[in-house]
Amino acid sequence: MVLMFLAIFGLLFVPTAFSAPLSSVNIATPFVALLLVIGIIFALTWILRRLRIPSLMTEKSRMKVVSRLQLGHKEQIVILDVNGAQLLLGITTQQITFLKELDIPFNTGKAPPKTAGETGNFSSQLKQIFKQNDAS
Repeated sequence: MVLMFLAIFGLLFVPTAFSAPLSSVNIATPFVALLLVIGIIFALTWILRRLRIPSLMTEKSRMKVVSRLQLGHKEQIVILDVNGAQLLLGITTQQITFLKELDIPFNTGKAPPKTAGETGNFSSQLKQIFKQNDAS
């Protein structure tokens, strides 16, 4: 579509560009054309911002990856926060599998509560969540 538009535009204005004598072409003509193109770009940008098209605007996502654990080369477990609900997902190259919805939110604070011998990393917290959810 764009190529067809450019071809038609070129056929309309190319003959007039070659027929103009060289003495009538000065520096003002390309400068005015450049200003016109830049003005059109700014006008279209302003119009698109005023229309507020959601696909063009960068809105804050309601989904957030809370934590991720690599299990293998291409396999991982992800805790995903979707509107306050935390979901445990298994991700491979072939599929994404819903594993569990976490009843107790995963601790995302800077200083996670530690018990004796607990390192506080993702795998130990994941084990602790499974133990607490299995006990209830």
